[in-house]
Amino acid sequence: MPGIVGFYALNIDPENLLSQMIRSVFHRDDYKVYKFIDIKEGLGVALVAPDCFSLGNQPFFSEDKKKLIIFDGELYNNPTQDPDAFYVLQSYIQKGESFINDLRGVFNFVIIDLQKKRLQLFSDKFDLKHLYYATIQEGFLFASEIKAILCHSKVSRAINPQAFADFYHFGNILGNKSLFRDIYLLPPASILTYDLAKKSVHITKYWDPCSLFSEKGCYDGNIKDIDLIERFINAVKIRLKNKEKLGISLSGGLDSRTILAALRDEARGMPSYTLGLKGCQDEIFSAQIARISGTKHIFLPIILHRFKNRIENLVRDIIFYSDGLYLPYECTEKIALDYFKIAPFKILFRGHGGEIAKALFLYPVAITSEVFRLKNYNCIDFLFTKGNLVIRDKNPQSLFTSSFYSLIRGAARISIEESLKYVINFLHPVDIINYFFIFEYLRRQAVASLNIFRTQVEIRLPFMDEDFLNLLLKLPIKRRYTGEIHVKIIKHCMPALIKVPNSNTGAPLDAGKLRLFLTEKFNSLMKRLSLPGFRHYTEFNKWQRRYFKESIEKIIFDKRTLDRDIYRPEGLREVFEAHISGKKNYAHLLGTVVGLELWFREFVD
Repeated sequence: MPGIVGFYALNIDPENLLSQMIRSVFHRDDYKVYKFIDIKEGLGVALVAPDCFSLGNQPFFSEDKKKLIIFDGELYNNPTQDPDAFYVLQSYIQKGESFINDLRGVFNFVIIDLQKKRLQLFSDKFDLKHLYYATIQEGFLFASEIKAILCHSKVSRAINPQAFADFYHFGNILGNKSLFRDIYLLPPASILTYDLAKKSVHITKYWDPCSLFSEKGCYDGNIKDIDLIERFINAVKIRLKNKEKLGISLSGGLDSRTILAALRDEARGMPSYTLGLKGCQDEIFSAQIARISGTKHIFLPIILHRFKNRIENLVRDIIFYSDGLYLPYECTEKIALDYFKIAPFKILFRGHGGEIAKALFLYPVAITSEVFRLKNYNCIDFLFTKGNLVIRDKNPQSLFTSSFYSLIRGAARISIEESLKYVINFLHPVDIINYFFIFEYLRRQAVASLNIFRTQVEIRLPFMDEDFLNLLLKLPIKRRYTGEIHVKIIKHCMPALIKVPNSNTGAPLDAGKLRLFLTEKFNSLMKRLSLPGFRHYTEFNKWQRRYFKESIEKIIFDKRTLDRDIYRPEGLREVFEAHISGKKNYAHLLGTVVGLELWFREFVD
């Protein structure tokens, strides 16, 4: 995604370095560039951004010209008419760092104090916009995309084995690691201070994520439904700025439908789109939702035979835009990106985070009845087992070379233990799993996918509103278990949408228990048979076997792949044959091998 790039660097031409970093994140012709450079100090910082928000004429300076700010993103509680960057800098000058805790929005920014010779990086509370950094002997670099940091020749391209271990187990990286050993992600709700004189890095947290949750499951049964509904309506309302640039991504499920309902009359005339296989339920039900709400709707059919044996073409852009941190198992992102280039919107509502309000469907770690029987110390085992999306039942020693296996052995387990060590004794098991979903899966996997979209459009996520989550997560779990909150919001705001079936169940939202049970079973069978009108929106396992077999085989058994001393050829062959024959489902594993290999070729080779 575009965003902030910058550095403090000695013994290098700062103008040339800044120009290289800007070019590395320049993904479309209409980006605007805001920059500051101090050749004497070796300082450079720039914002590369699409013309979506009112960013102002950055950088903004303090009156004495000693402080300046470059700001990326948007605030939802700026009480002034000033650009967000100006408001943030003035608040920082008047109140110091403490004011950051009150900000609501999706952002990161850098403040440089020329007098104190320090620069500071700030992330939002959920880290919904990423900012990476690296320290080298010659200085310090930071950027919204890792490829910008790699513009400095002294940044090591040595890999981080623990990050690879995470990928092979969870399908995404945990914590603040990147695939490179010396490049890190700024944690959520953090202030990183780099002292130019001492060349030191110090990170502090300005907000405690545990404040979202009830300690040890002491939930508040007195919370009224209407209060929660109004919080969500407000979460959508404050994200309605720049309405003429807004669109919405629609499915036939609950999350996007709930956002659309909360928009009420504001939805009329808004562009909406649905992506999927022709004849899938999402195509049918989203069209009904669009007709009722009055959006200007388009369906984007996935026609995979056009890409037969060209998986490398589909994946390469995704790997490049995400710095390899999102591995596209379904390859649909490329189709969406092509549409965004001509779409009638520049800012897109998405339903990410809606799973938090329907715990039974929290992918990939659903809060089933088993969770209620867990003790806190069992949560790590549960999450480690349920989160194993990639290697699955494959013995890693048969897949990896002994030298590579020795580097990653036990590393994924260490990652999840590090992730949960501050909450494991404080939160109820249900909330430990919610914490993992929000601050690991959603922050590292979902946001990485959104960063790809952000090369073309900006994203707004009403379900990730702090005020809404503060109330939602205090609610007893049984009142936020299967989509009850979604249905209540829809019924309150746009009741006609209740009758449109949910593509996940095939039943309308007011179906009784017996009808829901029978319809869901029937719907599931029809999807497995891939009958028109019942199809799932993607069928990646079949695509791998039917359309991508030759491309996958060519990539994973290429001499370049095998010469990396990561995989045993016979182990890879066993996985490939088992999956292609349909005996096993190793779609995630093959997608990971292909994705990481293309990352090597793009960023390391």
